Amino acid sequence: MSVETKLSSSPVLPRLETLVFVVALIGLIVTGLPQKFAGDLWSHYAFVLMGGIESTRILHRFFALLLIAAALYHIAAFLYRRFVLSAQRVDVGGNVLSAAVRQMARNFGGGAADYRFALRLEYWVLLISAALMIVTGLVLWKPVAVTGVLPAETIPLFRSLHSDHALLLVVFLVLWRSGIVLLWRPGRIPAPTPTASADQIASRRRVFLPVALILIGVVVVALYSFLTSAQTAISTTIPREAVIYAPQAMPESGDPDVGAALWSTLRCAFCHGAEAQGGADGQPMLRGTDITLIDFYEQVRGGRGEMPAFSAEDLPDAYVLHLYTWLTQPGE
Repeated sequence: MSVETKLSSSPVLPRLETLVFVVALIGLIVTGLPQKFAGDLWSHYAFVLMGGIESTRILHRFFALLLIAAALYHIAAFLYRRFVLSAQRVDVGGNVLSAAVRQMARNFGGGAADYRFALRLEYWVLLISAALMIVTGLVLWKPVAVTGVLPAETIPLFRSLHSDHALLLVVFLVLWRSGIVLLWRPGRIPAPTPTASADQIASRRRVFLPVALILIGVVVVALYSFLTSAQTAISTTIPREAVIYAPQAMPESGDPDVGAALWSTLRCAFCHGAEAQGGADGQPMLRGTDITLIDFYEQVRGGRGEMPAFSAEDLPDAYVLHLYTWLTQPGE
């Protein structure tokens, strides 16, 4: 058996890639929907099953990293098939739209059924959705750092795109997969067929693999640097052992848009409500509060009653300021 035949016929890596992608997608849905509907009763039980809202957030980010890893591998595998193997994609009857129109015409005329375009359309929807969720998710992961490049007004837009698009994707997948399984039953699309010779593949692979590894390494390092970077849109110096507010960070420096985006990512929303309107168990409403900034800061850092204390590592000073600015505004 030739090298190119072995490479094209081995189903292990494509199946593993699909498995990782499906696990990441399901994990993001299971951990993301309760956060989107944090004020509903069912989300409370979901948080309990997952060990609390903080554990849910950690799991959500783990699955996000898994999705990013699957995306990087998919890009590398696509480029490998395209430039090393010179693999040709099997035609599904033209582009997706024209193939769908022709099949609809066949349905009325009694022609042969070929719904392979449904799998191709699903592929493109998942591809675009994954890219959108990765970009918007990274922005919401580090919103303060992003505001150093983008206007703060874009943070709520990214938040809406991330959560609403994820919900639409769930609906699409349920309906589309139901149609594929119950109605259309399209034939499997064969794997791309390599056209390069064994010598060409060996020569191209010696160049491709080092370049691909270097580029993937650069992306991983850049991603790690971004995710571990200090989130300080405002320069403050707060001693860890003292509960005092740095006077150089004035209240008017806070941004309510960033504060609104931060609130939905913190476990504060679990007790005080998705919009800080108050909790179901009598937790006080915080939206529109008239507490002073110093008192708010001391309560966040020191805790009070059932409210836990948040260290500077858990909640940086800049986050506290943005949250305070948003909470002091009247609710809509």
